[in-house]
Amino acid sequence: MLRNALFISQVGALFIASTLSLQSGTAIAEETQLTEDFSMVMRPPAEGVQVDDNEAQDITNFFHHAERAIQSENIDALMALYSDEYTNQRDGDKQFAAELWKKVFARFDNISSRHSMKLIDYDRAAGLAVTQCSGLLFGMPEGESKPVLIDRWDDQRHILIKEGVWKLLGDSGESTSRSTDTDDSLHPLF
Repeated sequence: MLRNALFISQVGALFIASTLSLQSGTAIAEETQLTEDFSMVMRPPAEGVQVDDNEAQDITNFFHHAERAIQSENIDALMALYSDEYTNQRDGDKQFAAELWKKVFARFDNISSRHSMKLIDYDRAAGLAVTQCSGLLFGMPEGESKPVLIDRWDDQRHILIKEGVWKLLGDSGESTSRSTDTDDSLHPLF
């Protein structure tokens, strides 16, 4: 059974991408930059979560692939990261998520994001991992010269399933209102 864990994050203007490494059995965050516009801090796993170096790196890489697909607005690469069994907290499926991403890509240019994440559950036998994430998604509306906040999320859980590689199976957590749009389901991944 997946455990709940308390996750406190700070979402600000500067985040740094990170990878996990294990030293003396304790995971630590190594700071590296993903790109100038996209960044992620992967915090050490929650207490009691046992994950080996390779799996921790694979989970982190899943999110890096998502960032690159978003930055390049590559809908095919992005949707390849979703499980065919994907469902979100509003009962949307993979096709629903694809339509939302197309909407984001059509309405905004220069999309960028900031994430603070933590692995809160990992079940090797079941091929499941859960991260808890807070973050921001920015973009420049077509014809505008300044970026706006497209979406923000606090303590959302991203449920991943191992289907040969990690894929997004779904999400959970309370919805947060968007300050720039009345469409509360605009941003389905993070």
